[in-house]
Parts: sequence; structure tokens; C-alpha cells
Amino acid sequence: MYMRKEEYKELNYRPSRMESNNIDKPYEALEEFFRSFTLEDCRNHLWELYTRCVMSYKSEETIHDDAAGILFFFSQAEMLVEAAWLLNNARQRKQKIKNQ
Repeated sequence: MYMRKEEYKELNYRPSRMESNNIDKPYEALEEFFRSFTLEDCRNHLWELYTRCVMSYKSEETIHDDAAGILFFFSQAEMLVEAAWLLNNARQRKQKIKNQ
């Protein structure tokens, strides 16, 4: 997979987790991730992060806009995980067919 210069700069603004885990391709990252977590695990962990964050903000009397932004991020992150899960499953099916 070809990486553009802008993407490289964005990834390297902060050290990439992929690089530190010796992963060279995005699909390797997906495979590794879904080896460790099921889709249901991901949903549960995201929800736990969201609820703990909101509870923390509630105790600090966080502004409503901040909580709304976190909820939006949560829903988008969940959708992103679901899309990655679908892509990973489709790739694995293709690999199985190719290997047969």
C-alpha cells in the first residue's frame, strides 16, 4: 500500500503505534486488533470509556458541548471499528479462498 508524504507526516507527528509494534501495513493492524478483541469487546470497551469520561466530566461540571462532542466521537469511533471489522472479515474470506 502506497503512503503519501502528508500521511507519513501525520502518522509521525506522534510515534505511530503501528511502527512500535512492527506492523507495516494497515491490514496487518486490523488483523492484530481483531485477534485481540471481538466486535462485541470493542463496543463494550468504547461504551465503558465513554461512560467513565462522562462521569468524570459530570463530577467536574463539564460544559454540555464537551459531553456532546465526546458522544459524537464515541458514535463515530464505534462506526469506524465496525467498518474495520467488516473490511478485515472480507479480506480474511478472500485469503481463505485464495489459499484453497
